[in-house]
Amino acid sequence: MARKQRVHFVGATYHVIARGNNLENIFREEEDKKEYANLLVKYKDRLGFDLLAYVLMDNHFHLLIQVDQSPLMKIMQGLQQTYTQYFNRKYHRVGHVFQQRYKAFLCGNDAYLITLICYIHQNPCRANIDEGLDYTWSSHRDYVKGWGSLVKPQLVLKLLNEDIEKAIQLYKETFAKVQEYPIPSAQPIEKNFSLEDNKTGETENKFDQALLTTTKMSFEDLVTQILNETDVSRELLLGPCRIRSVVAARNQLIYRAVKFEICTRAELARWLQLDPTRITRVCQETDLDFCRQ
Repeated sequence: MARKQRVHFVGATYHVIARGNNLENIFREEEDKKEYANLLVKYKDRLGFDLLAYVLMDNHFHLLIQVDQSPLMKIMQGLQQTYTQYFNRKYHRVGHVFQQRYKAFLCGNDAYLITLICYIHQNPCRANIDEGLDYTWSSHRDYVKGWGSLVKPQLVLKLLNEDIEKAIQLYKETFAKVQEYPIPSAQPIEKNFSLEDNKTGETENKFDQALLTTTKMSFEDLVTQILNETDVSRELLLGPCRIRSVVAARNQLIYRAVKFEICTRAELARWLQLDPTRITRVCQETDLDFCRQ
């Protein structure tokens, strides 16, 4: 069966997780982590994405990537293939370095994003690494400073407060709460927007399971997101207007609503007063556009 196409749109933020094949280390030495960090810089410059947070552990890593024009698939293909070539050449080996395909989850709301970043930064503490929060291969210290060379913490900190000093303080407070209560929500939660099937049968630890779940985005949240990304008014977006820019925005609304399973195609057709076949056609055409990228 063909793999599902990943959802792509400018500004999408993904939590990416990759583990070593057969649970082996993907970073055997500090030099290997430095090499991967250098690759992140290289592909950031080449493909124009923003790295919002990261941690490089011995046998796995977490990246929080906000894409621009280049889809996540292209970014990760470049990173993983180039690093695999480096690793195999250095250690005189052949074969896979990473365990099957990386996992990627679309971050649906700001509250989840902040909690997720705190979780990512706490990996060294949970692994009982001596450096703890001063771990070299994590972006936590960049968030405490309010700036970084590899990451852009200010993009996230501004979600907490426009005043950077106040934002840093709020980040520290959130970090402490997540450290004490690692499960993001005590309320019933639904599966986050998983962009691939997990066919490994692997059981994640309780922290991973918690962070791969979040409250699903509502249709109103999605409408607001589209309005913030475009110059289209709500009335035009949800109405029958045929102006090209409005149609493009409406098509994104349709595509994301279906792909994120926010509502059914029948509900969309009723709310937007469209024929259900139009909903299906928009999704198919958008998928084809992504395949050509």
